[in-house]
Amino acid sequence: MAGERLLSESSCRASKAKESIYYINDGAGLRLRIRPNGSKNWIFRYRLNAKERNVGLGSYPKITLAIARSKADECREMIEEGKNPSTERKIKRARLIEKEAHTFGSIAHEWISHNKEYWSPKHLKRNEGILKLYLLPNLGRLPIHEIEEHFLFTVLKPVYDSGRKESARRSRSIAAAVFSFAKDTHRCNSNPAKDLGENSYFKKPQVIHLAALSQSDVAPLLEELAKTGNHQRLKPQTVCALLLALYTGLRDHAIRGATWGEIDLAGGIWVVPGSRMKSGRKHPIPLPSQAIQALNRLKPMTFRGAESFVFTANTQAGYIAENTLRLALHRLGFKVTVHGFRSLMTDVLNENGSNSDAIERQLDHQQQSQVRRAYLRSDFWLERKEMLQWYADWCCGAKPAARSNGLKTVQATR
Repeated sequence: MAGERLLSESSCRASKAKESIYYINDGAGLRLRIRPNGSKNWIFRYRLNAKERNVGLGSYPKITLAIARSKADECREMIEEGKNPSTERKIKRARLIEKEAHTFGSIAHEWISHNKEYWSPKHLKRNEGILKLYLLPNLGRLPIHEIEEHFLFTVLKPVYDSGRKESARRSRSIAAAVFSFAKDTHRCNSNPAKDLGENSYFKKPQVIHLAALSQSDVAPLLEELAKTGNHQRLKPQTVCALLLALYTGLRDHAIRGATWGEIDLAGGIWVVPGSRMKSGRKHPIPLPSQAIQALNRLKPMTFRGAESFVFTANTQAGYIAENTLRLALHRLGFKVTVHGFRSLMTDVLNENGSNSDAIERQLDHQQQSQVRRAYLRSDFWLERKEMLQWYADWCCGAKPAARSNGLKTVQATR
């Protein structure tokens, strides 16, 4: 106790606002400040190093008289030890803020913000989704340095056991990236998620290769896509997107988000921005005449300006959804994937003598050899233009002359 106490809970409650700030004292430096707006706050007044100082102890009635007296006693003990209560309170608040900043959730969000400009929209959406579904519910509020491998295992095991094996594996991979980011920013010393990567319980799912369209199925597919009116079961946007996938070999993601401003129909050029390419590089595409015709048929239906989407749809993104093209193929009776169109193109062009480097450039494949990648900087534009027109003619049943890559000439086959 520090001298006679003057206040009571009833006197604190009964204090009313006045035109100016005033105080009611409890003695030994503790007093209640009442403002004109009616708010009440506890203030502890003390002297340290021959200077009078104040420190706030909280608002009333959240901080009761008894709690305020206890806080004032703590301040007196600090003063006796030569510490400044105001400084100590700031240090405590800073440590609390630091602790909150060191949770798995806060670091995960920081990791996303730090890296998202280098990711494609699809990659960003996937990472955010996995964090939200599988990691943050159990790990989000935990201090990251306190999370151990065995606890992370108990979080991911139910996901794996439910049949979502790849989701569990990706969750571990993303958790490892978050822990790695935390280590690099000096907020933890270990990476339990990385260690968990060697755990034999999480077996890698069997790889199922994407089904490719066979050469004999090209004509029946084009016959289905050429149907009109009530005979056509697909929307015009879907028909056109499938035709472009077939004629250009572009990936599904690169096609679906196309805008009219990327396409020069008169020049027969489509420049796909790097944000939609797996390589991250801008990719100019020479359009064969069949692709241009398909786009010209669609343009009156979806063109609203350069920024408007080519393949519009009533989705959140504004263009056709991720599974639209695959499901459309299945609806037409073709149990294949759009990605399989790329395999078809590779096989046909290689079998008929096209330059393998031009094929790889068209498919936007990264050269594995760094030496070859350094020397092979050609865009193969003219060759790709002729090659894609030849391939589109082949798809449409024409009998184009065999192509030559300078090394061999073979008979065009179908």
